[in-house]
Amino acid sequence: MALTASRTVDDAFYDGLSIRTDDTEGVVEVSGPRIPTVTIRRSPDAAVDRFVPIGTRQAGELVMTVAGVAADLRPGKGKLTRASYGVDLVVAGTRYRFAPNSVATSRLVRAGRKVFELSMGDEDGDFLVQWLINRDDTEGADAAIGYALSVAFRTGAMGLFTLLLNGADMAGPG
Repeated sequence: MALTASRTVDDAFYDGLSIRTDDTEGVVEVSGPRIPTVTIRRSPDAAVDRFVPIGTRQAGELVMTVAGVAADLRPGKGKLTRASYGVDLVVAGTRYRFAPNSVATSRLVRAGRKVFELSMGDEDGDFLVQWLINRDDTEGADAAIGYALSVAFRTGAMGLFTLLLNGADMAGPG
């Protein structure tokens, strides 16, 4: 998905979700009739990291709200290990963890319960979503938060072993 764009995603549980991004302003916003609006905004004076879609992984340079309520957003450093790309947040007393669980997908966990897995295409920004719980056990915030985090930080990451293996392949004879 382009970093400055608007699009609609048809989610199996929450129908049409509107996703707006603006890399100049450093904003990701997800809204829809059946979900709360989630906004992630980069501080205007943040040093922009071109490898992070929202522009930074520094918690102090990001503000996230869910239905206007501030969330405590804590992105990992995003270094060598897959786990380092995880994002933790607490909103209205509920804990979420969004973390890569494969090269292509990330999983959203709410209060210790796996909610869904997302994969977002790099070229076209299309989503592949697998809900891991029944519709009745979900909340609109689950969808809004998961989509917002996937756009702001992307989905998936290579594990350390894969990175080391790829590095060895790149260093070998060509």
